[in-house]
Amino acid sequence: MGTLREALSWKYPTDAEARRFVTDVRLDPRRITFHGRADLTWFSIFEEAQKRGASSVRAVLDRAIKEYPEDEVLARLRDGAAVRYAEGPSIAALPWRGSGGPPLEKILGTQSSLVPVSYLEVGIRRAQAVARIQVSDGSLGTGFLIPGDLLVTNHHVLGDRDAAADATAQFNYQKTVEGHDAEPEELCFDPDAFFVTSSDDDCTIVKVAGEPSARWGTIALQPARVEFGERVNVIQHPGGDQKQLSFFHNLVVYAGDGRVQYLTDTLPGSSGSPVFNKRWELVALHHSGGWLLEPGTKDHFFRNEGIHVDRVVDVLRRCR
Repeated sequence: MGTLREALSWKYPTDAEARRFVTDVRLDPRRITFHGRADLTWFSIFEEAQKRGASSVRAVLDRAIKEYPEDEVLARLRDGAAVRYAEGPSIAALPWRGSGGPPLEKILGTQSSLVPVSYLEVGIRRAQAVARIQVSDGSLGTGFLIPGDLLVTNHHVLGDRDAAADATAQFNYQKTVEGHDAEPEELCFDPDAFFVTSSDDDCTIVKVAGEPSARWGTIALQPARVEFGERVNVIQHPGGDQKQLSFFHNLVVYAGDGRVQYLTDTLPGSSGSPVFNKRWELVALHHSGGWLLEPGTKDHFFRNEGIHVDRVVDVLRRCR
């Protein structure tokens, strides 16, 4: 039930979309609390559906499948199959390694958001090297190519050679400019040729068979600086869905000790995504998120976290 609730909160994130959905499945909106936050709203919707019985819960799933007939998660739920996402560690439980900096209001507007139009073309090139990862246990993640036909993702996505050997990478899993489904290329990993992983830095690097770099390009893996107040973008497969780019509210709110925290939107399934700065330089490997206390205050903020690219470079260097 929790997985279905999460899936629908991603697909119908606003109160208006949720109200329409509720009306379509003949639930009484007066008995549902619309919180302005999708996770809480859908919790209330499923509470009401469960009170009405299994047929109402099934009607919710059937309606979602009618609108998203190609969605793999919904299909697996319909068929009673297990659905898992590669979930990162909760960073709320980790010790904070630095101050959160001044309040965000003091940095807004101090940096220009203007970029050359070539910014879009460079972003498209970077996106080609990003792939969806399907693991044999049903979990989904994201990864990206670096030179040498190597793919970088999280340790919690591909934790060992056996997991990599049974997993696949799907390139070009996205929409075309016409809104059609692009033709994906699915390739296997070759961990016998190259495999290295670090649980401490939640990073795995593994060889991809089939020379994908010749068709999809690579993302340079090299040391980079990232600072508080910078803008970062994440190219990802959120929820295991087709490739997307989070493009708004993308401020870095903490950088230090091998970690970068930012306000960029992600979802389960985004684990292993590349995080880029304004110049499309790789600055982090996304791996987790959650509600965090701003040091020195009593305020909590929803933040995401990535492994600083320097740590990923070190992981690769140590094995060569």
